[in-house]
Amino acid sequence: MDVGYLVTRKLFGHHHDKNSTDKACPTDPTNVPADQMKPVVGSFMFHDLATILAGACSLATLLIVSVAIVRHATNFTNPIQQRQVIRILLLVPWVALFSFLIVWQEDAGEYLVESLDFGCSIAISAFLLLLCDYVLSNTGGFDELFGQGASKVVREGLDSPKWLKRIWYMALQFFPVSVIVWIATAISVAVGIYCGASNRPKFAHIWLQVIKIASTTFAILACFRFYHMKKDQLAPHKVMLKFFAFKGIIGLNAIQVFVIGILVGNDTIKPTEHMTYHDVKTALPSLMLACEMPLFALVLIFAFPVGVYKAEGCSPAAGPLSAMVQAFNITDLMSCFVRGPMRLVRDQQWGMQRSQSFPLPAEGGEVMSEGGYAAQPYGYSAHPRV
Repeated sequence: MDVGYLVTRKLFGHHHDKNSTDKACPTDPTNVPADQMKPVVGSFMFHDLATILAGACSLATLLIVSVAIVRHATNFTNPIQQRQVIRILLLVPWVALFSFLIVWQEDAGEYLVESLDFGCSIAISAFLLLLCDYVLSNTGGFDELFGQGASKVVREGLDSPKWLKRIWYMALQFFPVSVIVWIATAISVAVGIYCGASNRPKFAHIWLQVIKIASTTFAILACFRFYHMKKDQLAPHKVMLKFFAFKGIIGLNAIQVFVIGILVGNDTIKPTEHMTYHDVKTALPSLMLACEMPLFALVLIFAFPVGVYKAEGCSPAAGPLSAMVQAFNITDLMSCFVRGPMRLVRDQQWGMQRSQSFPLPAEGGEVMSEGGYAAQPYGYSAHPRV
């Protein structure tokens, strides 16, 4: 018999038990009554132990990342870049917090699980904009990004190159798709057609998982493609370390949820007298993710150091409160599809000029200050490269 058919049947097949039919989503397949569940350690049930462990890891993650965020906010010398850095750093406590809530609140777990991808989508969108800012920080960076001569005609409505548009929309589609998948998941769970216990095509669960995996993959590949094309300009910024530091979170989240979902749906992993169906299907991958977050928090601190934004005679362009407001204001990410690369980057350049975090290149290659006088080259030493 064809191997492909067997694999497909195994993936989308649905086990039969006394609680399931072909037309309905099976209920919790746990055969052990709730009052007969046995503790895992001492008197602690798995849910209690998992909640404590996830909560402790989430708190540790929050404390570690808070130190890094406060340091960036108090040394906010480059608002355009550092607001993206803070957004990326915020991914770790976001994932840790919602992982804890998913473990703790059993009934709300399936409604909350897609919040993880929403946080990842903001971080990956911010990362793409940060890569664009890194290229722009080099001398002639605008021409490097948009083509030779682009800096001279930027105000004449020059369009973005096709390669940049493809990368731009491939990466940024993750943001709206994550919102749609989260809403679709909540609705399908509420009306009873989600069915995380089954991978049959008639239920929404498997299709939403496939969409999520595809969207995540496209976004990651797009950022990697951008790095590959602008490797020389990005070399001083240790982009690969930054790339794997936070994209590991995205990859682990997608892989762990998908693999465990497949294994549970095919009865490879089953509930036991120690773990309920919810513990296996929803709490286990979230617990694993929560425990991994303190390690990722430490890696991100080294990947996005604040020291590079400290320079002699360079004072913060905004206070800590303003820095946090700018980081939480994601209207630039929400408007990326409407404005496109050229318009958004041009708006960011105007922001650089207003905040004095970077001087802008004049048409003749010189850098002009706000008053119109020649300044140092774009990417000058007072603002070292990241």
